[in-house]
Amino acid sequence: MVINVPYTRRSLKGSADVAEVCLMCGVCCAVPEYGCPAQYGSRFTPRHTYVYDCLGAERPSSNPSIWLCVSCHKCEELCPYEVSPISFIKTVKQAALEEGKAPDVATTEIEQVVNTGYAFPITASTERHREDLGLEPLRPTGELRRIAEATGLRRLMR
Repeated sequence: MVINVPYTRRSLKGSADVAEVCLMCGVCCAVPEYGCPAQYGSRFTPRHTYVYDCLGAERPSSNPSIWLCVSCHKCEELCPYEVSPISFIKTVKQAALEEGKAPDVATTEIEQVVNTGYAFPITASTERHREDLGLEPLRPTGELRRIAEATGLRRLMR
């Protein structure tokens, strides 16, 4: 049987059975060099995987481990049950953001992208390199700010 549960950003309700299958499996964290990059930290073992740490936490949205996920989707590619652990982790990250529990590094990065349209600061060095290559200067865009306002992301950042 193929397990494929629809997820919403508001709730994981109704997906407890699928999460249980995920917690007992661990394939996404057990395949060296192809599995979850967060698994390679010294905190995790084949028995206590990164995904288990995230999904098995008493209060997942307060678990700092959720922010180790880089959204590479390797877990989704490797999952033999099509559970998609990343869907759970994204939902938990959204809950943490809504509860004001996101770490400063995450909210600062979001602010950077919303305010400038770029994930990195536009420095004088960047501008010189672009000029040397004959590229147009990078300009901040207001479009992402408008999207952040319309979707409520701006409110969460305050």
